Formats: sequence, structure tokens, C-alpha cells
Amino acid sequence: MIRTLLSLRKLLQAANEHQQVEKIILARFATLLEPRYQSSPEGRVNRLQYLQKNFFSSLFLSIYTALGIPSQRRQLYGQINHCIRGLVTACDNLLDDEYKELLPFNFPEPAIRFKSVMHLLCLDRILEKIARQAVLDDLISQNDLEPLLDTIFQAMVPIGAEEAMEEGGITEILSPKAVLDSVHMYKGGKLLCLAFTAPLLLESKQTELLRLAETGIYQIGMALQVIDDLTDFYEDIQNQNHNYLLSMIHHAGDKNEQQRLSAILQEKGRNEKAIESLFTNTVKKVMAQAIGEALAGFASLEAAGYWYKEKQAITIIRFLFTIRGVGHLLAFFPKPGHCLRLSMQEDPRQ
Repeated sequence: MIRTLLSLRKLLQAANEHQQVEKIILARFATLLEPRYQSSPEGRVNRLQYLQKNFFSSLFLSIYTALGIPSQRRQLYGQINHCIRGLVTACDNLLDDEYKELLPFNFPEPAIRFKSVMHLLCLDRILEKIARQAVLDDLISQNDLEPLLDTIFQAMVPIGAEEAMEEGGITEILSPKAVLDSVHMYKGGKLLCLAFTAPLLLESKQTELLRLAETGIYQIGMALQVIDDLTDFYEDIQNQNHNYLLSMIHHAGDKNEQQRLSAILQEKGRNEKAIESLFTNTVKKVMAQAIGEALAGFASLEAAGYWYKEKQAITIIRFLFTIRGVGHLLAFFPKPGHCLRLSMQEDPRQ
């Protein structure tokens, strides 16, 4: 635990910075609606819990720090990222019929769809106000205002378009490479790369390092989407969504694993058995691929000037497993030299 906390030290510092970002967003939210439509924000949590909840928001801020981006501009990008995160979360709420909250609304608890719509409306307004204030504060030029808002919008559309392809349910189990090429590159890799949309437009002197960091984040995003597929295996079958583990078993698993998968598909995912006991060999391979891709991502970040070397990166990746609810799979964590890479290597700029 001490080793983990030492490795997380700079991320914990970035989490403190993100708390300031969140306060600014909530202050802007308070000016949008009458007080009767607002509730009190969540109570305080300890630093580690806050980092767990806001890991990627904090990671992005720490990358900006490592690249030497000044505090005011980091805060601007942090606010933009928080709005993007809220917009994506609200869309996921509507598509998945669930509710995760970033803005504290005082509407009836069951009104999850309405509150998600209000998230979209409010965060879009807040995002525009942030950009216009940045012009007044001389953080961006007037000429950059509309291109900034347009670029953010255009970057989000392909990610949403992929979600639209799955909304009616899938009818084909794509090959593992096709899952990476046409699904996970959007909902995993390019989703996290949204954090570089504004900096790449506005930090012209840092373009090369930002591109390198963006590549690292893309690789980490791909890895984590594959890890999420381990957690969501049965849920994805029930919802008829693409799943990398399912694809690997279907197209490359041994005969026994494929027979077990066939039975689960006939049951439409109504199964409670642990995937690591049913599909041990493929789970080990998928784990090795995901860890290898994540380590490659941290290597790209290090090349861009980020602080974490491989040993620290492994600690962070293990921490991410715990955050994402797959800590029980750490027993399958590959030994050094046994990590693999995902077969698809996409350029996040495309």
C-alpha cells in the first residue's frame, strides 16, 4: 500500500488540482438554474477515494504539468475535459438506462432520463461559457473560440456514431481485430484522446510532445476497454454488444472454451460462473495483451516527458484493476517478459 501511495503521489497532487476545476464547474452550474432545482454536492471523501473516482481527469492534468503547460491553461483544459466527461456520461446514462451524476440536480430520484437530458443542456452551456471566459482572460484568442468549440464537437461525433451502431444490438461476432479496429478504437482509445483536443489546437509549441502523449493515452484507453470487456462479459452478451473476450473465445479459443461459450450464448448470458474459471486460457491471453498495451502506453507517456517508468506504471495498472472492479483478475497479471500487445495499432490522429 505504501508503494502504491508513493507511485500515486503526483496523481494525488493532480487530483487536488482537479478538485479546484470541479469547484469552478459547480459555481458555473449554480448560476444556470434556480436554487430549487439544485441540491448540495456530495460530501467530502478522502484523497485516495477522490482519485479513484476522478482518475483520468487527474491523469490528464498531471500530463499537462509534466509537459510544462502553465497552471491557468491546465485549469482551462481541466474544465473543458470535465464538461466533455459529463456530456459522455449523460449520453451513456440515456443509452444504458442508468444514472451517474456529475451535476447535483434536485429533481425526483426516478427521473434519470430527464436529469441526463439536463446534464447535456447544462454542460453544453457551461462549456461555451468556459471558452468565452478564456477569451476574456487572454488564454485563447477570439479567432480560436469557434474553432475550439467546433473541434471538440467534431471529435465527439465519431465516438457517438460507434455507440449508434450497437444501439439496436449486434448480429455478428466480429473478429478480435475488427472489434479493435471498428469498436474499441472509438469507445476506448479515441474517447480518452478527447482530452488532447483543446491542447493540440492551442499549444502550438508543444505539438510533438502532445502527439506522443496522446498516443500513450490512446494505447492505455484501448487496454482499459479490453479490461472492461472482462468485467462486462455477461452484460455485453445480454445487451448484444461487442466484446473482445467473447470474440477471442469465438474465433481463437480452444474447443472446450468455444463449447462453453456456445452454451452461454444460447442462455443469452444468464450465467454467474466466473469467466476466469470457464475460459482460463483466453482470459490469460487477453490479460497479457491488455497489460502489454497499457505498458506501451505508459512508455509513450514517458517518452513525452511523463514521470512514470515501467515499474511505477505496473503499480498504476494494478491500481486501475482495483478501480474498475477486476482486482480478482490480478492473479492472471502476466510476469515480466510475458506481456503481449493488441493486434491493432491505430494512429489516434486519424
